Amino acid sequence: MLLTSQSGPARPGADRPGPATRTRPDLCPGVARPWIAEDGALVRLRLVGGALPAARLRALLAVAERWGDGAVHLTTRANLQVRALPHSDGRLPPEVVAALEATGLLPSRTAELVRNVVVSPLTGLVGGRADLRPVAAALDEGLRSDPVLAGLSARTLVVLDDGRGDVVDRACDLGVVALSATHGQLRVGSGWGRVVPLTGPRGAAAALLDLARELVAARGQGPDAPWHVEELEAPLPSDVAAAPHPDLPTPSGPLPPGPVAGAPGLRHLVVPDGRLDTAYVDGWGLADDADLVVTPWRGVVAPAPARDAGPRALRAPQARYDYVRSGRAIYDDSFATIRRETRLAHLPADAEKVAVRMVHGTGQTDLVDDLVVHPRLVSAARAALRAGAPVLTDAHMVASGVTRARLPRDNEVVCTLRDPRVPALAAQWGTTRSAAALGLWGERLDGAVVAIGNAPTALFHLLEMLLDGAPRPAAVVGCPVGFIGAAESKEALAGFAADHGIDVPFLTVRGRRGGSAMTASALNALAQEAE
Repeated sequence: MLLTSQSGPARPGADRPGPATRTRPDLCPGVARPWIAEDGALVRLRLVGGALPAARLRALLAVAERWGDGAVHLTTRANLQVRALPHSDGRLPPEVVAALEATGLLPSRTAELVRNVVVSPLTGLVGGRADLRPVAAALDEGLRSDPVLAGLSARTLVVLDDGRGDVVDRACDLGVVALSATHGQLRVGSGWGRVVPLTGPRGAAAALLDLARELVAARGQGPDAPWHVEELEAPLPSDVAAAPHPDLPTPSGPLPPGPVAGAPGLRHLVVPDGRLDTAYVDGWGLADDADLVVTPWRGVVAPAPARDAGPRALRAPQARYDYVRSGRAIYDDSFATIRRETRLAHLPADAEKVAVRMVHGTGQTDLVDDLVVHPRLVSAARAALRAGAPVLTDAHMVASGVTRARLPRDNEVVCTLRDPRVPALAAQWGTTRSAAALGLWGERLDGAVVAIGNAPTALFHLLEMLLDGAPRPAAVVGCPVGFIGAAESKEALAGFAADHGIDVPFLTVRGRRGGSAMTASALNALAQEAE
């Protein structure tokens, strides 16, 4: 029997997928299990609740500068990643492991993959109904001390909302939402559980750890073991389904950037591309003993610098021009302008926001006149992304343009163009490297969301792969740009079902225009309905 979603206010994860059959274990990286990417080994260091002492961040930056790409990368689970590390046979050198461990950010090698706990970033600092830091600490202690819990999938996520509603709508496997200073309601998959005390021997942490142990037992350990609660065929034994409590908060959305309301000494610093380097961090004017909180929106809550912070303090230039400075106002006015100046009635109703975002990303209001959208494109792409499907693209510029915080399941974004095998394949096949790189997608193409935003040869190659029997993607965004082959490749995509009987939902723009910004804008709109 399946878990049933409950109706009512503040229902989280209502669009989570149902039971699924996995064919492999998850591949989420850690220090002991790095992901071998094109630029080297990638490791993820998990921060329970995003808590990060400034001294440890600086220590990790030193590791990244010595062995990696010189930066620390933030994730939408409020964790840290280091890229481009050396490796041999899929492992990091012992000296790199030792350096990472010396940062203090790897408290347990055996439990490192399962310490996936997102917490309201401001809990215990300002606002909220309860301070959930003790709950998070007790939960982390349990995850690290019980060897059984190492059997969780590294994709399993626990979310703790302190009653302000900032992460209440974040899809999760287990969680709790504070109803008051003393009690909260459990979350189990997309449903609601019983109300429990927040602290104490029978409190939220104990209840969540019990459910986690039941999840380990229910999922098994084979290659087909489910990653998420929603993929189980039966409820967890101690899960008592309940209606949403009337005191649950409504979703409040992400923490805005800038000074934190009610806390003059704090600010939320949204990090461009989620990439931190030493120069950028130095500009924050942090004391060595400062306590930071990484947020699920690729930002950092940090103390404001002291007035006498010296050379690290930053000052805005004198205002000399009359222009709109508010990011929110610019954003809202831009979308209002687009809707006034564009014709959208000919598009499928659910594609309107996709078109608006594409116009926003290109500044071309007449773009919609050439836009062709399959009637099932939006529903097929969103269903695939919500099920965890990867985004496969021909261009790194497209991959860079995808806003990771909008992806519903931390979906993998893959571009194989820099794979060392590509030049030889391109020469062997007599085609461009952009086209040849698609040949390395393999089974990942099955059910994926494909985005071709650069090379017409890549779009032609994709269609030829499908005609040869390659796995079918869930959806294709085909917007290559150029004077040679761009218009023709997009016409081939638009007529693919009629010409060959293979009906793959698609989006394209007729003519020569296209490109990475346009394609990434479409992907960002498909990833999440909210503008």
